[in-house]
Amino acid sequence: MLISGQYLLGIAHDYRDVAKETLRDMKKHPIKSTFYISTLATVTYFSKHNPSEDSFREQLQCNANDLLLLSDLIRNPAADQHTQRLVSAYNEGTVRRMNLGVCSLMWLDNYDKQVDLYSAQCKPLKVGWLEMKDRIVDIGVLDRWIYMEKAMIDYDINPAEWEEYDKKTKEHTNVEDTK
Repeated sequence: MLISGQYLLGIAHDYRDVAKETLRDMKKHPIKSTFYISTLATVTYFSKHNPSEDSFREQLQCNANDLLLLSDLIRNPAADQHTQRLVSAYNEGTVRRMNLGVCSLMWLDNYDKQVDLYSAQCKPLKVGWLEMKDRIVDIGVLDRWIYMEKAMIDYDINPAEWEEYDKKTKEHTNVEDTK
C-alpha cells in the first residue's frame, strides 16, 4: 500500500510541475497560446454540435412532411426529388453516417447492412475512398445538414409555374405595345 501511495503522490507532483511549466510558457508566448486555446475551443464547440444520424432522419421526415402538404403544382421539383431520393435510400437501408468528430458525412452504400451477399461482405468490392466523394448526400456541421437545408430553400415555389406566368406577361405586354 505504501508503494502505491508514493507512486500516486509522484504522479500528482509530475502533473503539478507540468501545469506550472505550461502556465509559464503561456505567459512567455501569448499569441501562440491564444491560437492553441482558440483552436481547442473551436474544435470542442464543433464536436459538441456535430449532428447525429437521428437528427438527419428527423430533418428528412420534417422536410418530406412539408413537401407532402403542398400540391404538385406548387412544390419545387428539385427539393422533392432530393427528398424522395433520400427517403428511398433510407427505406433500402443504404444510408450511412461517417462521424469525423467536428462534422458528419451522410453517404450511400451499395447494400443494406443486413445483406449477406458475397459482394456486400467482400472488402475489395465495398465502396472505396475514391468513390466516396460521389456518394456523399449530406454534410452535417453545427447541428445543421447543409445539402438538405439548401435543397429546401424555396421548396414551395415551382419555377415552372413562374415561367408560364412570365410567358403570359410578356405576351400581354407585347400585345399592348403593338396597339
